[in-house]
Parts: sequence; structure tokens; C-alpha cells
Amino acid sequence: MDELLVPLKTTKAQSDPRSNAEYYPSDPKQGSFKSGHGEITSAEHALEILRCRPQKESFYSVLKYLHPNNSGSTGFDIHSQTLQASQIIHTLINDVLPDYWDVLWREHTEVNRRRRDTIILILSNVSGLSILNSRLKALITEKEASGGNQSVRDSAQAETLKNTMSLLESILEPQDVVRTIWSRLCRSSDSARRWLLWKELVTLLGNGRILSTASEADAILRKSSDSIKERSKLSDGSRYCLWLGSNLNRMLVLSSTDKNDDRKACVQMFERALTLDQTVEATLEGMLHGTDDLSPYISFVRSLKCSIKKTVVYSLLRNLATIHMGLSSDGAAFERKPRYPIGGIAALFRGFAEADEDIPKLLIDWLSSDGIVQDLRVRRAVIAALAEDLDTLKSTVTESLRTFGDKLYIKHAPVLHQEGMAENLLLLIGYAHRKIPLYVAEMARSSSYLNSISNRLAAASHRVSVLGMYLGTAMSRLVDPLEKRMNFGSEEMTSPQGQRYLSLTDIQDPLGSTYDLRRKVVKSEMNIRAIKTSAIRDNKPKEGNGKVSTGSKIISIEEVDDEPKSEDEDLPLYAKPDSDASDSDEDPTVIERNKPTAPVYIDDLISGLRDTENYDRHLLALTNASSLIRRKAAFGTEVSDNAEDITNILTGLGDKWNIEDFQELRLQGMIAVLVAQPLEMGQWFSRTYFNGDYSIQQRATILTTLGLGARELAGYGKEDMALTKSNPQRTAPFPSKQLPPKLHALYAPNDKSALPDIPGANAVHNASQTLQKSILQPMALQAADALSGPNALKVRTFSSRMEVEKRRTKPIANALAKVVADGFFFPLTGRWGMHVQGHGRNSPLLDTPLLPLFLKTLALILHASGPSTLPLPLMTSEFLSLILSLRSHSTDSLPVTEALLFAFLTVLEVNGASDHGRRLAAENGKALLEMGEWVEGVLGRVLGEGEEEGRVKGLAAGCVGRVREVVEREERVLVGELVGLM
Repeated sequence: MDELLVPLKTTKAQSDPRSNAEYYPSDPKQGSFKSGHGEITSAEHALEILRCRPQKESFYSVLKYLHPNNSGSTGFDIHSQTLQASQIIHTLINDVLPDYWDVLWREHTEVNRRRRDTIILILSNVSGLSILNSRLKALITEKEASGGNQSVRDSAQAETLKNTMSLLESILEPQDVVRTIWSRLCRSSDSARRWLLWKELVTLLGNGRILSTASEADAILRKSSDSIKERSKLSDGSRYCLWLGSNLNRMLVLSSTDKNDDRKACVQMFERALTLDQTVEATLEGMLHGTDDLSPYISFVRSLKCSIKKTVVYSLLRNLATIHMGLSSDGAAFERKPRYPIGGIAALFRGFAEADEDIPKLLIDWLSSDGIVQDLRVRRAVIAALAEDLDTLKSTVTESLRTFGDKLYIKHAPVLHQEGMAENLLLLIGYAHRKIPLYVAEMARSSSYLNSISNRLAAASHRVSVLGMYLGTAMSRLVDPLEKRMNFGSEEMTSPQGQRYLSLTDIQDPLGSTYDLRRKVVKSEMNIRAIKTSAIRDNKPKEGNGKVSTGSKIISIEEVDDEPKSEDEDLPLYAKPDSDASDSDEDPTVIERNKPTAPVYIDDLISGLRDTENYDRHLLALTNASSLIRRKAAFGTEVSDNAEDITNILTGLGDKWNIEDFQELRLQGMIAVLVAQPLEMGQWFSRTYFNGDYSIQQRATILTTLGLGARELAGYGKEDMALTKSNPQRTAPFPSKQLPPKLHALYAPNDKSALPDIPGANAVHNASQTLQKSILQPMALQAADALSGPNALKVRTFSSRMEVEKRRTKPIANALAKVVADGFFFPLTGRWGMHVQGHGRNSPLLDTPLLPLFLKTLALILHASGPSTLPLPLMTSEFLSLILSLRSHSTDSLPVTEALLFAFLTVLEVNGASDHGRRLAAENGKALLEMGEWVEGVLGRVLGEGEEEGRVKGLAAGCVGRVREVVEREERVLVGELVGLM
């Protein structure tokens, strides 16, 4: 057959050079853009080329035609937001760029970089962002419909989704893209069309539509590919808020003050973006770090609604305290000449107060609400700003004095809130006395002031009444002569805390400049690191030392061998080196010789904890954190100067490398910092638990740190060592049929009350179980002994004196008793009351597993403080009030019921001595009887026979027995309360 097919003619096809994938640049000055489809003469022609799936040459020619810089020569502006421009952008995104963007992104050449920049410039408008967002939604729907099948089509969908996300990120990467889009809208659109398009952009960016779409797309991409671990910039809420805030800040600073449209556009975007976190901080970044010109910010704030002004002012004060004040300490807060920019903050808010009459009202409200528990230095700055206006100063003093002496406020407000109000009032009175002394003298003799002092002194709580003593003494020092000054003669007035309160009237903070906010807080100098070099020992004697030995010289007689020695005998013998696991690799190029070493300074520890990319260094820092902090706590000021940095890192640290015993190592580091600085860090942990932006697991770790740290300070550290696995055994367990630890934790039956989903909470649960057993076991033995018969028929065995002494525990110094009230207990209970007062029953801390953990932590702290703690009566009263307020939350929750019963049993145990029991009955008789009645109701309500129900019944029976003991012993004291309950 082959010989029948004879070729008659052979020809070669002529190829068109334009069909090759080459880029032929054309001269933009000529206004002609040649392509494989001919010269591009209009936008319709460019759209037709894009719809025909163009080759590279044609596509690049269309890009040059659409470039905004060529709009003068072509007569077409892609940013004109017309129907034709939207069609071109739609075709570009949906049909053309899926084939070209990946190639342009991967090939890093100068030509491709210019082409990418051209594409980004063409799509940087409202239409481009809207169409890209719609394209992402369509791809997400298509990917979800495929069901995640590992097919070629599914891989192509994931790749297209990834490229679209990459394009959107590239468009929104600049810090001034919002201002650029607004400028183009002002140039190419009329007023009505401009505001409609801007409203659409506000919906996309400010309302979070792009954020939600990008988050969903990023979740699908990370699920489909194990190589993608880091989240996209657009899908991370905090990074997105910082980006949007930076864009608004740049738009605000660079906009003209005389153009109301620019300010109006910025206000619209800002008001819509308030639903996103951290937007206020990033938008007003210039004010937070200092600026010479406040006029753009003042005009911006004046244009906001009053409710949004409140949000802005409160957020500014909170972030200024975080940025410039750092770790709050009593000594630094009461300094007359502080090292912190109080004058700069005062100047900032004074400028706002002079320009906007709503700002002083908001600052006064802040001083009596949210600001009452903020850093005292921030409140000093606000009061210094308000004191410049005499009318505002008078009204603030009058309102604060009325609130301070109100009976309902004294009885129901948290003590922490009342202490802050007393500090504010003393500062205000000091300013008023210097500016208008006659007003202060008249106020000291007014009925409102005298009634306030009387109500304070008549308060049942000593912590509340002593605040009235501070105010009365300070006021008397200002207006009365020396021989007539008020003197209560109590120890509280001469204590360091009392002297600090009395010194508040002498503090005067002058107004500074906003430029002061640029100065960083100067930390105290670190100790000079002593670098010790080890001496090189040499067997040869040192020459030239100038010393001559005067003693007798001993000459050794050696036997000389006549046989010649070999050269090898003169070589020294070395021991065989230890085996190194890193040398087992056959390829020497992959062996890591520069191994990280354990940190020896706190700075090295901080940098190692932050270096999450280096596994070995990060593991060494985490493993040695606790021991290094404890070793450095009593040596120098490294730990005290860096305590907040360490705790910030450890509290928010994530287990990126799946490190064994990660939670225990992190917890031990946090406990070590707390034990090193108990007063300061106890207050810091309490404040962070309520105000910090942390998850449930991280808040549980904070509570565990407070509970176990308090017990360690009280001398229970050795007992709690096993609870946190502080010395975990690294040896392999005996072979068995038990599953690996992670699988065993999933399938093994867990104790429901042990909070298995919260790492670190089991340590508090185990400690509470141990304490519960130690309290109930003697009661059970006593009850069993009472039922076994009369004492006359019982045989008693006597032990020797040596055995009795051996079993007797030696007394341990309780370091917790000195700081438990101000550092642990009252900060937790006070901030809890303020948190519940602000959120009501909708508080997120009431409906989570954190509530039982919070109650058990307080109970452990109270028990660790011991019965000899001076503020025990105040702690008991406040704890009983807290327990009574939470009884309604235990109706449908056995863990909460168990925690409440354990807390009440701990109160009875600590106050179990005869004198403490008498005081408990006298001061808290009504609460004692109400709790006893509630516990009896719990015994009748819990009917189950499970393990958890059994524990609740056992606790309830123990509480009933202890209450009856106190009632029988102090029956005469409780007669009035018993009659009241009948």
C-alpha cells in the first residue's frame, strides 16, 4: 500500500511572526497599539480582543492600551466607572487573567513586573474589587460543590482560587489604595455617582465583605493543601483591620482640611469599619505615637456622631495606656514627676476638649465608668486636661463627691471601683484647691461632703470605710489649720498605701506637647553582663612571673630505657568522643553545627520564645524558661524589668511545633514570673483575664497560674508539683496495649468536671479535689467514730513521741499572706463585679467552663492565704457575696454547683476556728444561713447516682455539717438572723 501513495508536492507553511508569544512594545506617543488582531483603535476593539482569548502579544498590547497613563492619547480611562469599563474589567478577571496571572507571578523578570503593575493599576477601582469579590464567591461555591474530590478538575479549581486570592492581595497591598480610589472617583465622576460608588466600596471594605470572602477562600485553600500553613493577609481579621486603619489614617492626614467631601468619605468608611476590631487604633495611629498637627484628627472627630465619639475616646485612652504606660505599678503611678508622657496625653485631650464640647462630657463619664480601673497615670492625664477649665473642674468634683458618698454606691459597687473613685476625687480636689481654694473651703463645710464622710465611716466593710478616712484627712490638711486637722489615729493612715492616697492632692501634671508621645518609655538600665573567661590550664610552668621559689627542690629519679622510642609514643592519648546523633547522617552537608544553646539571660529567653521559626532555639527557651526566671528573680532586675514582656509572650504563645508537654512548660514559666513578682504580676494577670483579647484556653491558663502560683507562695509548691507535671518523666513507659497519649485522651473516659477541653484547668481541679478530700475526710472519720459506740468501750493506741514528731508538719513561712489581698483576691473579685455589672447576664464568662474554674481558683487562693491573714474578714465577706450572686447559675449545671459548694466549704474551713467562727457569724450571719438553706435544697434536688452527683452530695453534706457546727456554737449571735429567715 505504501508504494501507491506517492507525494506530488512538498510545501512548508509560512508562519506569521506576530503569532509567536513575543512582546512587541509600541510607541505610546503615536496613539496606536498593534496586536495580532490589528491596531487597537477603541475600547470596543480592546474588549473584542479580550473576549477572543488573545495570545500574549495581543493581551500585552491591550494592557498598554488600558494603562491609565495612556488615557490622554487613547481617549479612554479605565477608571471612569462606565459600563464599557466594567465590561472590560469583568472580561479581564473572569476570562483572561486565569490564564496569564500565574505565569506573570512566577516568572520574576523586569518585564513581567511591569505587566503585573499594569494589571494591578487597571483593577484598582471599585469595579475591579467588586468583580473580584464576586469571582471569589463563585469559585468558592464551585469548589464546595465538587465535594473536595482529589481530581484534576478539583486541583485546577484550587489553583484558580489561589491565583484570584493572590491578585486581590496584590491590589489591596498598598497602604494608600483607599485614598487612591477616592481620588480617582473625585476626578472621573459627578457628585451623585461618586457617592454611590463610594458607598459600594464602604460596603466591600468597611463592612467586611472582602474579609469574609477571603477568609472562606483561605480556609478552603489550607484545607485542600497541606503546604499552605500561614493565613492570608486578607483572611486574618487583625491584620486586615490594621491595613484598613492605616489606609484611613493616611487618607485622613493627606486630605485637605478645607475639603468637606474628603473628611465625609473618611467618616463614612470609619463608622462602618467600627464593627471590626483594632480599626480605631490603626486609624488614629498618628495621635497614639505623637503628631505635630492635630487639626485633621480634630476635624475628623468633630464630624463623628456622639455615640461613635465615645467609642473613639474610650479606645484612645485604652490604647494610650497600653502603648505608653506599660506595666502598672503603684510606685510609678504615684510619682509626682513621672517618666511617662502624662503631659503629652493631657495636651492631646485638651486640644480635643477645646474644639468639641462633647469631649469633656465623655471624659467625665469615662472617669466614673470604664476609666475607674485603668492605669492611674492615664486618669492623671485626663484630670489634668479637664482642670484647665474651671467650670468643668467644679462640675467634675461635685459629681464625683456625690457618687462617692451615695449609700447604694457604697454598698453595692465593687471595692476596686470605689478605690479608683477615691483616687480621682483626691486628684480633683488637689487641682481645685490650687486654682479655686475658696470653692474647696466651702465644699469642706457643705452638707454633701459631711454626709459623704459619714456614710463612708458607717460602712460595714473596713476597706470601704478607710477610703472615707483618706478623704477626710486629705481635705482637713488642705483647709484646716495645723492644730485643728482631722486625725483618726489608725494604722492605715501611716501605712505606705495611706501615704500614697494622701499624696494625691499634691500631684500636679502640667500640660505638655503631643510631641512627648513620640518618646518611648525608658526602662531602667540592665545590669552589666559579666562575661567570665575560663583560664587555660597548661602543664608547663609560667615563665617571666618574677617569682623565685625559695623552698627545697625535689628531684625525681626516673629509670632510663636504652631502647629507642617510636614517634607514636610521644603523641598524647585522647578519650573516645561521645556519639552525636547529628553525625549519624551520611551526608555531611546537612549536619547542623551551629546548634543553639540554652539562654542565660532574660533577653535571650525573650528572643528565643519569639523565634517560633527556629524549632531548636524555641524549644530550648521554653524548656529553660521556668528555671532561668527563678534563678534570675533574686539576682539583679532582669526579671522585674521584663516581667510584662515575658508574660505577654507566654500567655499568647501557640504550639506551632506540637511540642511535648507544651502546656505544662508554658504554665511553669508563667508561674515562675508570678512567684518572682507576686504583687505586680498578680494584678497584671487579673487585669488581663478580664480585659485581654484571649481565648478560653488562654484565660484558663491565667486562672491556673494565679491558683497554683498562690499555693506555691503559701508553701504548697511540692504538693502541686505532680499536678502540673513540672518534672515529667522522659523515659518510655512499659509496653502495654494502651493507645498513644493523644489517642488515649480522645477515647479514654474522662472526668467531666475536670474540664478536659481546657489545658491547664485539670491542675486546678486536682488541687481542689485534694483540698476537698483533706477537709471532708476528718469529718467522715469523726462521724464514723461517733456511730461506732461509746468512747468507754474503745481501745486507744498510743504512739511514741518520735513517731508523733515525725508525722508533724513543720510550719512554713506564708509569703502569700502579705500580697493576697491587693495582688490576687480583690483584683479578681473587684473586676468580676465590674465585668458582670457591665455585661449583665449576657457576660461571656458566665456561660463557659471558666466559671467553675474561676470559683475554684478563688477558693484555692483563700485557703492558701491561711486563717492568720489580716484581711481575711474582708475577703470572706466579698467571697460570700460573690457565691450568693451565682446561685441562680447552678440550677442546670452540676460543675457550677460543685464549684459553689467547694468555695463555700473552703470559706467555712478557713474560718473554722472559734474566734473566726464567731466573727463569721457576727459579720456574715445572714449570708451564712442563706447558703445553709440553699445547700440543703441542693441535697434534695440532686437525685442522680453518678460519680459527679456523688461528689456534689458529699460536698453538700460537708457544708451542712459545718454550718450546723457554727450555728450551734454561735447560736446566741445568730438569733436575730434566724428570726429574720423564719
